Amino acid sequence: MQNDPYASPSTTAQEAGPALDSQVSQAVLQQLAGTKPWVRFMSVLMFFGAGMMLLLAVVIALAGSQMSRLSAIPGAAPGAAPMLSGMMGTMIAILYGVLSIVYIYPALKLWNYASRIGDLLMTGSQQDLVNALGQQRSFWKFLGILVLAMFVLYFVAVVAMVVFGGIAALKMHR
Repeated sequence: MQNDPYASPSTTAQEAGPALDSQVSQAVLQQLAGTKPWVRFMSVLMFFGAGMMLLLAVVIALAGSQMSRLSAIPGAAPGAAPMLSGMMGTMIAILYGVLSIVYIYPALKLWNYASRIGDLLMTGSQQDLVNALGQQRSFWKFLGILVLAMFVLYFVAVVAMVVFGGIAALKMHR
């Protein structure tokens, strides 16, 4: 132990805790055993959600191409389905396709976390606990980065709406 209270902390091997080859307590194993099915369930739901988004992207792309063909027919009502036809439909389909890919990574992390919990329950080793917690940390790190990115995108969108709304209001008053 150091006498300087302002020095950065340091530990020796004995102070750091048990070695990595020691066994994990039964209470920790029970808690993680109760968590494993829910982690696996959430992972499956995320994979399902990614698949549904990808399917929706394909449906929107196909519907958009069909609607743009229908609008090219002579005598068809102008602007019959502008939301899914042309560039807007393509952009929505690409957005859903990208979102489906983004969902796959955290779903894999949760799946791996549940698998590492299974390994831990079989061996009870400290190293398997470290591996499981590493998968969980990766999941939460990705989710934190994703949430921060969404906050930035929302902020940019709000600023853009205010700016474009102000420009439109100025143009109307001229």
